[in-house]
Amino acid sequence: MLIRTHRQESLSRAYIQAIASRCGLNCSFRAFDYGIDVTVLEIKRRDNEYVETGFNLDIQAKSTFRATVTDGDVLYDMEVKTYNNLRDPEVGTPRILVLLVQPESETDWTEMTEDELRIRRCAYWLSLKGQGPTSNTGTIRVSIPRANRFSVEALQGIMERVRKGEDPQ
Repeated sequence: MLIRTHRQESLSRAYIQAIASRCGLNCSFRAFDYGIDVTVLEIKRRDNEYVETGFNLDIQAKSTFRATVTDGDVLYDMEVKTYNNLRDPEVGTPRILVLLVQPESETDWTEMTEDELRIRRCAYWLSLKGQGPTSNTGTIRVSIPRANRFSVEALQGIMERVRKGEDPQ
């Protein structure tokens, strides 16, 4: 059986793939973790076939039940190495954090009926590109606006900005 953290990561990847699929985007999952878990790839129709456009978005997928959710923000303590990877301005593909906030009890993570499969709680996204360095050595607290729900509309907007050569924010 997978350890709990791997089950959490697997569910966060499934959440991302579900949203990307609804947007008509493809997902590529990393076999080895060097700071990026998923790349979302734009597809277009050319003549009578579908092809990748080259407009992509890299995602570091995280999940937690320990985030603090306030009226306006989701506060999350992330590892400094993850923070530094996501804030790096010198990368070829834009990158974001997608954080799935889950209930603490694993039995509450999902619910299935004949009509639906429900993933409980919500995922939020954040671009850290260009953020300043930290003197912290273990973790750093990031604040994700609750308005940044990782939804179909949000991902479509992010990909539109990527197509224009803009930052995901």
